Amino acid sequence: MTYRLNYENATEKRQAFQETGYMNIPKEDGQIKHPEHLWRHEHLQVLQREALKGNVEKCREMILELPEYQRKDMTEMMIKSVAEMGRVLEL
Repeated sequence: MTYRLNYENATEKRQAFQETGYMNIPKEDGQIKHPEHLWRHEHLQVLQREALKGNVEKCREMILELPEYQRKDMTEMMIKSVAEMGRVLEL
């Protein structure tokens, strides 16, 4: 029997495992179909690292590389992320 599941839904994965006794996870193809997701992930990691190092100029450059609709949220997220470490990031 073949199950068509949304593998991002933990409840469906758990149910399929209970019914079949194994987990049939589809081949990962997100990087091939959606390379922008990989870019965003790597960009966020580098941006967080630069923010934690206090490299304000690099952070500003990287935030400007993002789409306009993401810039404000990303700026706030970086400021809060650094604040959690007891530091201030002046963006």
